[in-house]
Amino acid sequence: MLGSVLKNRKETVFRILSIVLSSIFFAHIPLLLFLIYMGHHGFFSYDFFSDGLFGLKVFFFLTSIFVLITSLAIFWWVIPLVEKWKKGTFKLWPFIGISLFNLFFLLIVVVSIPKNGDYFRVAYILAIGFFVSLHVAFLIHAKPSEQFRSLIVVIFIITFMSLHLREQASSVLAIGLKSYAVGGGIEVILKPKLKQNDNLTGNLLLTSPKHIYIKLDGTEEISTIERSKVDVIQTKHIKKINKD
Repeated sequence: MLGSVLKNRKETVFRILSIVLSSIFFAHIPLLLFLIYMGHHGFFSYDFFSDGLFGLKVFFFLTSIFVLITSLAIFWWVIPLVEKWKKGTFKLWPFIGISLFNLFFLLIVVVSIPKNGDYFRVAYILAIGFFVSLHVAFLIHAKPSEQFRSLIVVIFIITFMSLHLREQASSVLAIGLKSYAVGGGIEVILKPKLKQNDNLTGNLLLTSPKHIYIKLDGTEEISTIERSKVDVIQTKHIKKINKD
């Protein structure tokens, strides 16, 4: 009996450890996307990681939650299948209900793709969602040793896929940056605080605590401008005001 208790305690410790390590990896998927995004566009922001730590953590947290919720909204059906595989238990009607729920959200994703949309980007997001859901299923129903193996495989696949599909990975991060109006290629006007200087226009890639990284119109290189010297104005806001 003592051996059984010690075995269960050891299994519980390893199960908790696998959950903690998995959570750390999921929380750092946005960091991987940030590094790929910067490398894809040819710049690196030191102060973004050193001075923007709080904002970075908030962005990472929200992105990780979004990845997890989106994954389960489309691939929840994976969990009962893994349960059947590992434990031999299977409930048909709940599985059908979950599958219909997931199919509904998948149709929403497919319908929402623009006519000229990037299908590879959508496929990349769906692939990440599938492997995240698969690993969540292993965390729930598999043995600790299998959970660790699953984590290693998922880390390798997601990292390899992200590095191989750098353009798609960068475009996924750009969606989040655009939603907060801090980058992602949105069109902006930089208005210098010194009146004698002319305004600058271009595509904003990233706004860090100290610098602005922008591809100015008519250039291919990325320009780094001190944030304290300019005011950033989104052109779409200007168009909206003019229409009103």
